[in-house]
Amino acid sequence: MPQSKFEHVKISGMQVVVPPKEICIYDELHYYGGSVKKVDRMRKMVGFWKRRVADRGVTPSDLAIDAGEKLIAGMDIDKKSIDALIFVVQKPDVPNPATAFFIHQKLCLPKTCMAFDMNLGCPGWVYGLYVAHSMIESKACKRILLLTGDTPASYLNLDDRIKAPLFGDAASATLLDYSQEPSISPSFFEIGSDGEGFELIIKPGLGERIKYVPQMDQVDPEFNKVIFEPFKEFDGRNVNLAGESYMDGVAVFNFTMTVVPEHIKSLMKFAGESPDTIPYLMLHQANKQIVQTVASAAGFPENKASYEAFENYGNQTISSIPALICHTLKDKLKNNSEKMLCSSFGNGLSWASCIITLGNMFCGGVKDFEKRPDHMGRNEVINYWKEKMKGNIND
Repeated sequence: MPQSKFEHVKISGMQVVVPPKEICIYDELHYYGGSVKKVDRMRKMVGFWKRRVADRGVTPSDLAIDAGEKLIAGMDIDKKSIDALIFVVQKPDVPNPATAFFIHQKLCLPKTCMAFDMNLGCPGWVYGLYVAHSMIESKACKRILLLTGDTPASYLNLDDRIKAPLFGDAASATLLDYSQEPSISPSFFEIGSDGEGFELIIKPGLGERIKYVPQMDQVDPEFNKVIFEPFKEFDGRNVNLAGESYMDGVAVFNFTMTVVPEHIKSLMKFAGESPDTIPYLMLHQANKQIVQTVASAAGFPENKASYEAFENYGNQTISSIPALICHTLKDKLKNNSEKMLCSSFGNGLSWASCIITLGNMFCGGVKDFEKRPDHMGRNEVINYWKEKMKGNIND
């Protein structure tokens, strides 16, 4: 697995945004037969409590733009100084071009700022951090804005008690800068992948493999019809290939318990660290049980591995570690230096960890998402593109 050490990169700022709509597990007692005791038991075991859900029509890029704007304003950043924009996303606005270009426009970044997407799930923030570190350490860039965004909760069926209580929507913005002097506390990374697990966490429909082609409705009606035909999933719900994601929960749990702790140990050995020398283990906020089990297997006490972000916001996939940092360490990072091991894992299968030291930086905490004045909802976007393709809108 690739291991890297970086000595000339500083994380200068961080901001997380979440939708204002909050759903509490106790507001959903009717899904559990009205039993408070049953919900209490689930909360104690899994960590369910609250989650944030975006309104329909709010995309990952909308959240990411707001996170970027809040970070830029909070730090009073000269936009001309930003050399690159990286957007880590699983659900881009359009199949092409990259959504990063849309964000580039909305943030009014200069033409000298390159922009690109990275298609990654839960490990995406650490992956993005690694790419940004590599670009800065090589002196290809001096300042990079790393954005993440995901909305796994907004379109979930609330009757799905396996997925719905878990996920929350969020975005993060992280600013990285080149540091001329070698850092006293360098950053260490280790990243791995296992394509054998490609099918273990996946959304199989509506990509190029199982494609929806409107023109085929007249030529071969069955071509598209089969994608939308309902069938019974293992839990008895009616689903179809167009909208449903698939996860082999047992296989994913086994992967998490066997691969991730050893991966964390390997990174610590490479960096010359141990659980005793690392105050914070910032794990991907999958749920309370996984956080505590992975921490224990990696040799960390429970009090070093918080699951507060999962409790308060849900599993925010790509943005869960920045949310945990901003939620738990906001006040400490203003004046103090805090060392942490960040580890994330998920679809691919993939995993990524880093040891970083944050401090004397801007930390905007976790703030509510605010729609831009020019935000367009789904129907507005549909009408816009109809008129544009008719030739009625000229930029």
